[in-house]
Amino acid sequence: MKHYFYKILGISILGSILPLCLQLPTQAETTIERIERTGVMRAGAWQDAKPFGYINENDEWVGYGIDMLTVIQSQLEKALKQSIKLELVEANTENRFDLIMNNQVDISCGPTSFTWNREKYIDFSLSYFVTGTQFLVPKGKKLDSLEDLRGLGIGVEANTTNEAILKAWDSQLNLIPVANRSDGIAQLQAGKIDIYASDGILLEALKATANKPNAWEIIPKDDLINRESYACLLPENDSQWRDFVNYSILRAIQGYLIDDPEFKQMYDQWFGEAGVVPYSPEVLTEHFRGIVDSVERIPTTAF
Repeated sequence: MKHYFYKILGISILGSILPLCLQLPTQAETTIERIERTGVMRAGAWQDAKPFGYINENDEWVGYGIDMLTVIQSQLEKALKQSIKLELVEANTENRFDLIMNNQVDISCGPTSFTWNREKYIDFSLSYFVTGTQFLVPKGKKLDSLEDLRGLGIGVEANTTNEAILKAWDSQLNLIPVANRSDGIAQLQAGKIDIYASDGILLEALKATANKPNAWEIIPKDDLINRESYACLLPENDSQWRDFVNYSILRAIQGYLIDDPEFKQMYDQWFGEAGVVPYSPEVLTEHFRGIVDSVERIPTTAF
């Protein structure tokens, strides 16, 4: 192929071993080949997971996950030397893995944590965010021990890492399934559940949209029950596409660390002091440094 990251894979003809009527299988089209042929990168994105993907007041689809997709799109356009359309497909907790496994999207960047069990069915990119389980509770509520939690109704989305963590933490907890984040905050405000468990960054966004934001707080305040890395979902066994996505993500997070204006502005827009959902710069910086230090750095001349 005409581009540097393509490889020609030869197929040995087995002649006398295979029956003459049997045709050899053809090489499957790679993700990058399909994107080049169609001029479209199909991507799963959330509509209800602020700040990673949501519909804003202007009825626009925005979010940090979508911005990361545009970084990858831009890198594709440079590598392929052609215009690439970013086609967004709605993803959610229920369909995010099926979209990838059924070849409906090429990538999905949202609030999805890496787990080894999930890795059996799909591939993950480098981590592009870090968070962990916390609780959204009425302000002033005392929760000093596991015993304090055992008598409460804890809302949590089913089949999430949050649910798995809480079940492993204490089998006696009263976990009440909620349909999604909107349902979780609605049940909490209506008093149908006592506390709501989810990823801390998502709880920060939910708290800001509550009827009375100051009536709620997130605990533990300065800690996480666990630490989870968010990563983009990718099709299995397509290393060229995974490497390309990883390079693009690394370019963004390294750009943040070296204060490149383009990427510093992107992160500040979502997580800075005046951002959509302010987040600890110390936590982000520590996490991103660990990723950048684990691989070869991109030359600063690339920025």
